[in-house]
Order: sequence, then C-alpha cells, then structure tokens
Amino acid sequence: MNVLYDHQCFTGLTYGGVSRYFFDLMSSFSNRSDIEFELSLRLSNNEYLSKASFSRHLRYRQLAHLRNVNRAASLFNRLYSLQRIKAGQYDIFHPTYYHRYFLKSITRPFVLTFHDATSERYGKQYPDVGEGLYEVKKQLLHRADRIISVSEFSKQEILRFFPIQPDKISVIHLGTNFKDDSLQNAPRAFDFPYLLFVGKRGLYKNFNVFFRAIRPVLNRYPDLHLVCAGGGAFTAEEQGLFHSARVNERVHYRPITDASLFGLYRHAQAFVFPSLNEGFGIPVLEAFSAGCPVIVSDRSSLPEVAADAAVYFDPEDDESIANAVEKVVMNDSLRNELRQKGAERLTHFSCEQTARQTLAVYQSLL
Repeated sequence: MNVLYDHQCFTGLTYGGVSRYFFDLMSSFSNRSDIEFELSLRLSNNEYLSKASFSRHLRYRQLAHLRNVNRAASLFNRLYSLQRIKAGQYDIFHPTYYHRYFLKSITRPFVLTFHDATSERYGKQYPDVGEGLYEVKKQLLHRADRIISVSEFSKQEILRFFPIQPDKISVIHLGTNFKDDSLQNAPRAFDFPYLLFVGKRGLYKNFNVFFRAIRPVLNRYPDLHLVCAGGGAFTAEEQGLFHSARVNERVHYRPITDASLFGLYRHAQAFVFPSLNEGFGIPVLEAFSAGCPVIVSDRSSLPEVAADAAVYFDPEDDESIANAVEKVVMNDSLRNELRQKGAERLTHFSCEQTARQTLAVYQSLL
C-alpha cells in the first residue's frame, strides 16, 4: 500500500498540533514494512521535519518571517502536490488540512482527518479561528471516502454541524512521542515554583480569563510564578495586565523546543489548560509524559483524554479556576497522585496505536 500526504500543515508553520500529528503518523509508518508513503512537499520550515528522514525538502529559515515568502512557498508546494496527485502513484490520498485544491484531480480514495469544530463554534465570535471554513469542510467531508476524528467529542461535533453519516467516521485518538530518554535530564529553567501555560493564548484559548482568575492566588502566594511557553512573546496588552496586577516580575515567557518544553513540564507545580475548545488536547499527554500534574478545563474533549488523571474547572468561572489551582498547588500528596494517574492514563495512548488504527482505515478502502 502506498499513501500520499500533501504539504498543507507543513507550509509556513514551525510548530503546531496538526503537523505534529502527521509527523508522528509518518514516523510510525516509516518503521513498518506493510505501508509506504510519500510527502508531497518541497519547501518547509517545520521543525518536526528537520528530524525526518522521509522528507526531502528545502528550508528557507532566514525568510520565514515574511508573509509573502510563505504564500509563495505554499503555492509552489500546492502545484507540486497537484503534480504528484495527477501522477497517480498511490493507493490512498490523505490531505493534511482543509483545502479543496485537489478535488478536481483526485482519482483515488481519500481520507480526511477532522480535528475540531472550533471554526464552527467560534467563527463569528473570533473570525481569526477560521470563519468561512464551513463550506470547505462540508465539501471535503462529503467527498472523503473515510473520515478520521481525533476524539469521540470531535465526532459528535461533525454530526452536530455537518450532514454526515456516523458510520463514515472512525474515532482514532492521538498519541505522543514527547517522552524520550534524551529529555529525562532536561535542566530546570527556574528556581521558583510556577504554574505552566503552554501554546497560544488568544481567543478560545482563554488566557485572559485564566490570568484574571489566578490573580488572587498569585497575591496569596508571593513565591508562585506563572510561565507561558510558546505562543509568541507577550503583547503590549498582556504586559499591561501583568503590570496592573503588580505581578509583572512573576510572569515569564519562554520560546520552546521539545527539550526545553519537557523541562518546563517536568519542574512545574502544575500545567493549567483553560481552553474553551479542543479537538483532542495533545498538551495533556505531554504533561503526563513529563510527570506534570494537570489542571484542565471541563469542556470539549479534555475530560475524554485526561479522565481521572486531572483536576477540572469551569473555564468561564473565575472562582472555579482559582479553587482548582489552589487545591493542587497547596497539596503535595494530590500532585503526586496526579503524576501517578497521569502516567497510567498515558498508557492508553500511543503513536503506534494511532498508526495501527489509521492503517486499518486505509486498508478498508482497498
């Protein structure tokens, strides 16, 4: 069997949950003898692919900050992907995001992975999350031969927003290869206790509400800090929030690599994930991998992933957030219990299992 993946999620993005998913999937397949694959990509700055033996592409790191360069790279990659699609040297096509450029050229079955319905839930409230994607998704979901949903929650979102038959959808949970022997001795970045927030902070990620909620906690515990990893440097508005709360010297930003992120998880008092909507929530598995206690929103897919290995809160209730954070920060035995439960919960997820179940979907179409 030969599978063709396209360029979409690897163009113009250094990191990201979708590109990590496809990188891990292809990495798992590269160790199997019953599947071959090709990634139709020529230009990329994706950091995951820098470690990949299965991708032959050129990097344009020094120009990656220029929007027009990324647009040109995307167009070039799309033309190359169309060329590989039309060549027809594959059994299954698996696009890596929601673009319909290939629909007029495809002559083989194709599988679509559906990550979340954030654009459908919040597109009008937050246009930047993808308002206008609905018709594109609708057409792709209709045309796809099979749909992979990354959680049962996301499957129910498909059925809620799109006219799709349930038996067309396979739920396949994600895994993570975040834990690695080389990361176990990751250095401690800070010598003070801290809460960890990971990734983008805007819109439905709910950072401003989270920060407002924990201000009283920070005031009660002057040794406690907040570290934000990735997601871009603090904006002027965020810096203003920190200054007005008089905790600006206790809120820190750190760019991330896998090694530095593992260390941040490893030594945090807890990882807090206040998101309003997640199709799966890979950071939860990352925290479990690093032995970090998890405090998480009770919304969307997060209870499905974390189960009993986390402390939950209502992400729109300041008191609920503050109580959950304080409950964990002040209780050593609870943190140890969460670490143990997280390690056990992690055994239910693996990249190899994701790959095995995905291969079964491919095989069902032949």
